[in-house]
Amino acid sequence: MRTKLIFLGSILVGTFLLLVPFESSACKKVKQDNEELQWELELSRQRNADLEMHVQEQQDQIEKQNQEIMDFQNQLAMKIQEIMEMQNQIDMKNNELQRLYDDVQVLEKNVAELNTTLQARGDQLSNQIVLLTQKKQDIENQILSLKNDIDATSKRSERLSQLVDEYQRKTSNQSVEITNLKTERDRLQKNVNELSNSLKAKTDELSKQIANLTADKQNLEKQITALKKNIDAQLAAEAAEKERMKVTYDQLMASLKQEVGQQLIEIQHYRDALTINIMDKIFFDSGKAEIKLSGYDVLRRVGAILKTVPDKVIRIEGHTDDIPIGQKIVEKYPTNWELGAARAANVAEFLRKDVGIDPKRMTVVSYSMYRPLVPHTTNANRTKNRRIEIVVLDKLFYQMVEVKESMKQ
Repeated sequence: MRTKLIFLGSILVGTFLLLVPFESSACKKVKQDNEELQWELELSRQRNADLEMHVQEQQDQIEKQNQEIMDFQNQLAMKIQEIMEMQNQIDMKNNELQRLYDDVQVLEKNVAELNTTLQARGDQLSNQIVLLTQKKQDIENQILSLKNDIDATSKRSERLSQLVDEYQRKTSNQSVEITNLKTERDRLQKNVNELSNSLKAKTDELSKQIANLTADKQNLEKQITALKKNIDAQLAAEAAEKERMKVTYDQLMASLKQEVGQQLIEIQHYRDALTINIMDKIFFDSGKAEIKLSGYDVLRRVGAILKTVPDKVIRIEGHTDDIPIGQKIVEKYPTNWELGAARAANVAEFLRKDVGIDPKRMTVVSYSMYRPLVPHTTNANRTKNRRIEIVVLDKLFYQMVEVKESMKQ
């Protein structure tokens, strides 16, 4: 029994000694696998961090692009509004031309109606003249017949007179008959004279009516001709004016090519109007209304071209952003209204004094921050909204714009 126990103990010890190296090798393998797993875990964490950073960058870019899209949509909406206003102006001009065309159509219709009336009256008068001529012929025939009767009666009277001596007792009845015949003859002669006078009076009256209607027709034809000439002249003048404003626009674009290329100046041309949109940093320092030296050259170039269209109205508009006036200048410019007005007034004074533009042509307006090109949501937008706009308008068009704006208010 003891021998068996010793044998079993030896076997256990041997087995233990054999298992010890295998256990150490397995532990090392497990540790190595753990280290590899930890390293892969660390790599995965690093990769996740890089992915999160990349996702964040993509989100930032998407937000930036969304903002740019919103800005572009706002600009597009404003451009659409401007196009709609331009379309309204076109509609007004078209309505005026349509009214003139309708007036011409009405006059032509009236002339046609007058021609028809004259033709009808002429036919009526011709028929009346034919009837009166027939009536006159009938009366003349009656008169001839009466004359024959009178002649016969006269002969009869002579014969009766010759027989008076012979038939003195019978002459009483014949004398009464002769007297009646003479009375009837006088009555018929009077009727003939009255009919002749009436025919002449009616003929004269109809001649006067025909002459008056002919004169009216000629006057209407002259009026239609004058209206057509006025319309043609107006259309020619509008075409010449558009061409002249196009030449002025081309001159401004050529003179301000560098500033336009740098997006410091924007020039727009529509029909009888030109708009020169100049960023404020060309003319003014922040919070100031005095024109910088760098702005003199631009104003001189613009003014030299504006002098070539002396019949146009020049409206100088001051626009600001929505940032309140700072404490340093609040006593001088309490609000953006005063700052915008001062800047626009200084530009007008420079154009008057240095360039020599007639001040009667210029008006100065401050819109403060209330007519932005784009919303005051970013610094870039505010920079674009701070500007001086020089608007060149036809006098009649300017009056129409003023009336339209006053009606809106």
